[in-house]
Amino acid sequence: MKILTTVAASVLMASQAFAGSYEVRCQTTSVPYEETVKGGEPEKVIGGAIIGGVIGQVVTDDAGGAAAGAIIGGAIGHNNSQQTVTKYKEVETCRNVFIPERITDADVVTRAIADLNGGRSVSKEMTMDVQYTIGVAYDGKWGPMSRRAADEYLASLTPDAQPEADLYSLVVNDVVIVSSADANSIDEISKALLQAGVESQIFVNLQ
Repeated sequence: MKILTTVAASVLMASQAFAGSYEVRCQTTSVPYEETVKGGEPEKVIGGAIIGGVIGQVVTDDAGGAAAGAIIGGAIGHNNSQQTVTKYKEVETCRNVFIPERITDADVVTRAIADLNGGRSVSKEMTMDVQYTIGVAYDGKWGPMSRRAADEYLASLTPDAQPEADLYSLVVNDVVIVSSADANSIDEISKALLQAGVESQIFVNLQ
């Protein structure tokens, strides 16, 4: 039983073989994020300096104390002020992408199209290869656009049969005198017979 299962799996893998291949493709994008920073709001720094100056002058009762208080107050105001800013960082994302290729064996394409149209299981990779081969957008989904392109592809594999040339028959008294694919020659004979007093009829593809 195990041997049979292995063989069946091998056959399935062979039937689902595809022409394209996977490639790792990376893309770098700028991602925004928010960060809280200290300082940056002048009104808070100035406010802190004013308050610090007033307190310094009251405590020391001199201009020097006011100046020192202003410096300390400004520093405190600067440290206590915070704001949220938006920054950006580069982030690289990579993914495994399937790149389809053209299938050169028309029989393989024909069988795959028959399976797809019949609703049978076909791998997404094989479907994309078929879509790429028949000239339609490859997304791995077999829809109306893919079916239409497949019909056009199959029609291109069998050149239109040339229609058989019409056969013209000249009949006199229900008897076929001559038949030819050259309508002009039959017409000339008919005119010559008429000048000789013999009426005739021309039939196309007389059975």
